[in-house]
Amino acid sequence: MPKVVGEYKARARERIADAAQAVFRARGFRAATMEDIAREVGVSKGAIYLYFRTKTDLLSAIQERSRDQVLAAWSRLLESGDVAEGIADSLEEVFSGKVDPGIWLELVAEAAAHPDVRAALRVDEREDVRAMRSFLRRLEERGRIRPLRDRDTVAEIILALLHGSVLDLMLHGRAASARRSLVRSLRYLLGTGRP
Repeated sequence: MPKVVGEYKARARERIADAAQAVFRARGFRAATMEDIAREVGVSKGAIYLYFRTKTDLLSAIQERSRDQVLAAWSRLLESGDVAEGIADSLEEVFSGKVDPGIWLELVAEAAAHPDVRAALRVDEREDVRAMRSFLRRLEERGRIRPLRDRDTVAEIILALLHGSVLDLMLHGRAASARRSLVRSLRYLLGTGRP
């Protein structure tokens, strides 16, 4: 019996996170309310609070899930494929226009005024760096990239390149150009081919 309850709770959390992600994309993080999310998922606002105390908790859950999805996609790169292209593919929803990159900037602006959002973004950044370091180590072990002198710094640079590509797209509106620049920079940094 407890297994069923656990599975139900996990599915409920996923449904709520899906709804929150849709509402955040449609309305923006600041404008979105827990009532909007409850309406999207088809439950009462009180039911949402059984799983997530705040919008920031929902944001953290979405970030964690997104990171897990990216890492799952990148796991294929451990065996084959162009590593730089594969990393760039993690921004495909942004490059294709499915996700407005302005959401990220809104969160950064929101973090300036709200310590809980700032804390969530810091945790997300730490986890991103940790995940990137681990991924780079695994790529090195498999011989997919050259051995790195300072994996920590390379991990931070890759994440900065990903953020920079989003800004490049926002400022210039040229997805293909932003993607090409990202891939070229990643190849150079990782030593995986002609920049």
